[in-house]
Amino acid sequence: MYEEYFQLSGAPFKLNPDPRYFFGSRSHNKAMAYLHYGLKQAEGFIVITGPVGAGKTMLIGHLLDQLNRSNIVAAQLLTSNVGPDELLGHILSAFRIVPEDEGRTGQLEAFEDYLFDQLNRGRRVLLIMDEAQNLPRQTLEELRMLSNIDYDGTPLFQVFLVGQPEFREAMSAPDMEQLKQRVIASYHLENLTREETQEYILHRLAVAGWSEDPVFTADGIDAIFVETEGRPRRINTLCNRLMLFCALERRHEVNASAVETVVSELRDEQLGASDDNNQITEEMVGRASNGDAAVPIVRALSKAKAPMGMHAAPADGSRNVFDRLRAKRNGPPRPATLEDVASAIAAASTGESVSYGPGDDTGDDADGFDLASAPDDAEATSSKAKGGWRKSVARSIDEARGELKQAHASMQRVRSSLSEADDKRDESRETITASLSRAEILLDEIRSALR
Repeated sequence: MYEEYFQLSGAPFKLNPDPRYFFGSRSHNKAMAYLHYGLKQAEGFIVITGPVGAGKTMLIGHLLDQLNRSNIVAAQLLTSNVGPDELLGHILSAFRIVPEDEGRTGQLEAFEDYLFDQLNRGRRVLLIMDEAQNLPRQTLEELRMLSNIDYDGTPLFQVFLVGQPEFREAMSAPDMEQLKQRVIASYHLENLTREETQEYILHRLAVAGWSEDPVFTADGIDAIFVETEGRPRRINTLCNRLMLFCALERRHEVNASAVETVVSELRDEQLGASDDNNQITEEMVGRASNGDAAVPIVRALSKAKAPMGMHAAPADGSRNVFDRLRAKRNGPPRPATLEDVASAIAAASTGESVSYGPGDDTGDDADGFDLASAPDDAEATSSKAKGGWRKSVARSIDEARGELKQAHASMQRVRSSLSEADDKRDESRETITASLSRAEILLDEIRSALR
């Protein structure tokens, strides 16, 4: 309704995540940088956590929107409470894999064949597990074991775990140490600041073709920030109602008074809905106590679980895996560099697709990233939104670069330590072999003397 009144091309504050409306706040851009860094590493787990409504689903949707599907086959698995024995079956369904044989052995063979086939085609397999806080620890351990599948030292399977803050607590448990060692990066999404809240609102309006009608005043933005605490989903809910309120009342300004009025209406609606639910529950329980047929309904509601939904990327059904493995294949992916990460951030911000295929050798110099080169669509972006976007990306790159540099240096130190350990082990073997040879010679001399 209000889209027509304000002559917008779409609903700027709809709750359904749309990658076109992605706003790169400082925290979200840093999270994107870690995700791209993890993709370049091509192994292990990446963990992203954040409170409800912080924009985790939008973040993942934006990442999937940037990926080049010719290099990466990705699937997103929304979980409720998957047991370890059910996990592999859900993963096969997510990637549209149909095992030829029944049982776990048949499932595992089908999954390995699929991974090998994708490797031979120059693709990597990425699984994104959403709502990871609901996964039992045994399921996480099963997931860790599946991630160990490789071919000639090349990892074939990578996992991103996305969940609410309690997942961080679960990961800190002593029995999760093995999984923690496989996590190469983790990040916790933060709420938007007051400045970012304003930039977020203006950005979404600009994408929808906003012509500064209605105007969002400074005190109106302040009131929105206080009420929503900078949580993107809450901002969307409140601003959506604010736009409807302005359209119905023929108002062209969103100020603190308008926010107060709409917030009061929303609270009254929530209170009324709560009273209605309590009344319905009391009636059902009352009828149940009298032997009414509502008893099964009450029991069903008490035991109901959220349905599990899955979104999967298309996959091909080729099965001639071992024949293809004998053919020439691409080499393993090279280690990520800071230039790769800078290029990934730039591509993610400008809407370009990002390739992370085996042997990928693309990547611009980090200092060569120019904010002025970002796309400028006059019909969809106001000057205020562009300025906020550029400032936000610049801040995020500056902050993320140092952290990623430290992480990269740590990975290099680990590789160096492992290499030194291998060298020392080889030297020890050579010394032992030489000592054994000399001992054998001495024994032969002793035997000769005794004769």
